[in-house]
Amino acid sequence: MNTGTKVTIGAGTIILIIGILATIMGVSGFAGMDDWAPTDDIYLEASGDESVSFIHIEKGNGTKVAVFVTSDVRCDEFTLEIQRVGPLGDDAYWMADACVDLDGRSLPSGYADDPEGWLHLGDIVLLEDGVEYSITTNHDVVLVGWNVIDGLIGGFLGALAGICGGPIFLCCGFFLLILGGLLAVTSSGPKKTKAVIEIENVDAGDASTYQK
Repeated sequence: MNTGTKVTIGAGTIILIIGILATIMGVSGFAGMDDWAPTDDIYLEASGDESVSFIHIEKGNGTKVAVFVTSDVRCDEFTLEIQRVGPLGDDAYWMADACVDLDGRSLPSGYADDPEGWLHLGDIVLLEDGVEYSITTNHDVVLVGWNVIDGLIGGFLGALAGICGGPIFLCCGFFLLILGGLLAVTSSGPKKTKAVIEIENVDAGDASTYQK
């Protein structure tokens, strides 16, 4: 087996392994996202018709948090109020998603991307680190920091890349392995040899060389 054949087979094996790993990671990434719920990463919980005060501590959450409710809540009936309790400054505010009607249900416009059993109705924005706020809602809510949401989006993109890229690597790996196998077969066939035979001519007193 010549060097070119060995390189082709080796490259095909490596690319095939990369394709298998990428596909497995992509599938497992999607599976992990399906299991996520807002209660896994609670920033704050609040019960309906009760005011809850909290001090915003950034910890990677930035200036906004996502507001989730259970899927039985109507988008067009939900209300949220937020007030700044701390020192004077810019007020945080509630930025609701637009509501859409679907078979008599009122859902947020981005409902298709929401986790099973939950609805993301909007965000509280312009929160300041170390400032106290008070929120009041008419339904139970769970707040999640946007660092978590960004991580989920990144995980989704990574899983999508694995799902899409894995088969490409697999095809390339199989192709190189097949090509390497063909090269190995063709390069290992019978080879013609050149023999040199010396026959001594006694009568002439010299040696004549013949090639066969």
